[in-house]
Amino acid sequence: MFTKSPSYYAGVAINVNDCFNEINIIALMKHISYTIIFITLLNLSASAQKLFPILLKDKWGYMNPEGKVVITPKYDIAQEFNEGFAVVALGNQPCLINASEKRIIDTGVYQFISKFSEGSCAARNFKMQWFYVDATGKVAMKLDSFIYEANPFHNGLSRVSRQMDEVSKKYYIDVTSLAYRFAYIKSDGKYACDFIYRDAENFENNMARVKENNMTYLIDNTFTKKCKETTEIGKFNEGIAVFIDNGKFGYMNDKGEIIIPAQYDYASMFNNGLAEVEIQKKVCFINTAGVKQFEPTFDELRPYAEGFAGFKMFDKMGKAKYGFINGKGEMMMQPFYDEVAYFANGLCPVRKGSKWGAINKEGKLVLKLDFDFVGTFEDGVAEIIYNDISLYADLRGNILPVWDK
Repeated sequence: MFTKSPSYYAGVAINVNDCFNEINIIALMKHISYTIIFITLLNLSASAQKLFPILLKDKWGYMNPEGKVVITPKYDIAQEFNEGFAVVALGNQPCLINASEKRIIDTGVYQFISKFSEGSCAARNFKMQWFYVDATGKVAMKLDSFIYEANPFHNGLSRVSRQMDEVSKKYYIDVTSLAYRFAYIKSDGKYACDFIYRDAENFENNMARVKENNMTYLIDNTFTKKCKETTEIGKFNEGIAVFIDNGKFGYMNDKGEIIIPAQYDYASMFNNGLAEVEIQKKVCFINTAGVKQFEPTFDELRPYAEGFAGFKMFDKMGKAKYGFINGKGEMMMQPFYDEVAYFANGLCPVRKGSKWGAINKEGKLVLKLDFDFVGTFEDGVAEIIYNDISLYADLRGNILPVWDK
């Protein structure tokens, strides 16, 4: 991973199944410790009403946005809902349920079940054979027996891998080692390309990042190379991605065109039209034209959201404190907190000492500084941790779920 310094940055969801070591860390990885926590908060549901995983006495269930328990905690594992389905586990055996808790795939059938996407999920049985299963639980496709890993479909294509022997020279002797190669398949099971990539990502907006000969580039859904090979390419946000070339950071658009040449010591992804860049060990925001919005004066910046951005500065004693500025670098809240996140739905998580809470845009605490962790409020609720208990808080600071007496 490309890391700069520990930080709280969860501006973009992380897909833990991506095999690129999460290249989006180019824009995300200022705060590793918090990113790890946020992995569990991703894309909680795409169904009509979002359902949130809840934990009670080591068992998982689900609540709705109002905090009402709609699926009683009974599962060993409960993943987020996607397209109306979620993977849960009983006795550590996975199954697939819908929002009414009907089992679409029962336990004991598959060893692994992926998230549901574009009408199917990838599933591996106990003989290591991969399938795609549809919304009725029926096998829609059986993959070749040599497939090592299969992933959910994105933009009509699924990333699959196989193990292959790779021969290299060492001291003039042929040495054989195990390697992995990646390809993509179509929804009809036909291969869209051969196993030519050393690494590959899921398609998003009909584009994917792939790696070949230790260099990264973009391909479209016709597998045409869309940019020159470079060291790394970040995840796209607002149609722009960070790339690294010869140790410097720049930006390209989703056509693969370089819009800001590689010139920065560090760069984060764009958020609401602004991105943090580092110039001579200080940071500032630039716009999509590469124009500085103010001179680099801060040590770190948080994502620009809802007119605010957290900043980090060191006081006279050398201790880091965080406050808030606007997009022009003008002071909105003086440095006071020991850590901050970013605003979503009018609230921002903040930490003072070892305890977290949340403030509104007037700087008032809506959620008191009582918690071990507070997540962001992008879904109208935020995950909180209190005495090692996972809960949620709503925009009024109410603690969820609400248990029936």
